[in-house]
Amino acid sequence: MLHFSAKGEYAALAILSLSLHGDQRPLQVKVIAKAEQIPLRFLEQVMSQLKKKGLVDSVRGPHGGYRLTRSPDQITLGEVLQAIEGPPSSDVPLDQNGRQAFGRLVLREVWAEANEALSDQLNSIHFDALCEKRREKEGTAVLMFHI
Repeated sequence: MLHFSAKGEYAALAILSLSLHGDQRPLQVKVIAKAEQIPLRFLEQVMSQLKKKGLVDSVRGPHGGYRLTRSPDQITLGEVLQAIEGPPSSDVPLDQNGRQAFGRLVLREVWAEANEALSDQLNSIHFDALCEKRREKEGTAVLMFHI
């Protein structure tokens, strides 16, 4: 089963929140943290990494915060996850004698193919599409009536 760290998930949620914000005014980390239910200290670390990778920039001051460096239709989920998680790995550990067993080599090839397919899929998902999905979900959640 595929698993991304909490950092990767929080980075995707932060970029989604900034994408939904939709204007060039910066959005404060505390606003993102509250909206996405992310621990503030952890989100600050994630935002720092996203800034180092050039996905967001920051503005200082009382009206400061973070904003996207590109439009949501130019940022992919794969790019954000790779900025936080690093590239997918298909490394296979060596045996006790420092060699790679043939079975492990075969599995390494399979993992590499799977990682490539996953990477292609994640790189095909842009944040403007995720914004649309989120708006749809929020719209259906609001339409619940109780009599």
